[in-house]
Amino acid sequence: MNTTNAFTVDLEDWFQGLTSTNVRAGSWQQYEARLEQNAHRLLALLAGYGVRATFFVLGHVAAQYPDLIRRIDAAGHEIGVHGYWHRMVHRLSPQQFAAELEQAIGVLAPLIGQPLLGHRAPYFSINGRSLWALDVLRETGFRYDSSFFPTRSLLYGYPGAQRFPHRPGGGDGLVEFPIATARWAGISWPIGGGFYVRSWPYWLVRRGIRQLNAQGQPAVMYVHPWELDTEQRYRSVTLRERITHYHGRGGLRAKLDRLFTDFSFCPLRELLGCTGTGHQAV
Repeated sequence: MNTTNAFTVDLEDWFQGLTSTNVRAGSWQQYEARLEQNAHRLLALLAGYGVRATFFVLGHVAAQYPDLIRRIDAAGHEIGVHGYWHRMVHRLSPQQFAAELEQAIGVLAPLIGQPLLGHRAPYFSINGRSLWALDVLRETGFRYDSSFFPTRSLLYGYPGAQRFPHRPGGGDGLVEFPIATARWAGISWPIGGGFYVRSWPYWLVRRGIRQLNAQGQPAVMYVHPWELDTEQRYRSVTLRERITHYHGRGGLRAKLDRLFTDFSFCPLRELLGCTGTGHQAV
């Protein structure tokens, strides 16, 4: 039985993802903007393989590039919310988080012809310390979240989280779609995207996805447009950022070519409540 996986995009510019520049939103205008060209490159790649994805859009990006958001929507991709200022959720109060959601929705909703069903926290920052955020998402009307990363890294992770789609708290409420991990030697290994797909050999990523699919589970994958940008450089990065932000960019395009050839993908909205591909979001 074939399992359909989900391909997702965190739509942000390179300086919004770096932790050293992310905190200085008032200075973002001084950095070279490269989002549009990278987003168009990614859209062309997806179109070439007939892949429809979920784009989790930063509210600030939507305010700066409304025509880009309209183009993504018109191409048949799903639009989700990625916060407004790319701030870590566990550093916000519930009131601040709710205000950011409303601000982002207020910018995004008029630009697209679809409901905003999904959310992803910047830096996958909904974890054991910030599960209150799920209640805020429910109250705001979201149908699903995709912020759990069931492993640990230098910057983020929720190693105690369930690895498969589920409804936190049970019932008929919000669905959580965790980022893909594979289980080897009793350890959850991240294979879902970003630094990990750039760093691991492709055969290892493929093996991990096949493991999930053999269990009837979808692999939730992600990428940032700036990861395909091999020309952009910023000299003031920390040592960690030099590794996590820049390592492996040169080989990512070829890996995505193989990924889209080997596996089927759809937007996350199409996996809501889905049982027909062998997995359950309940």
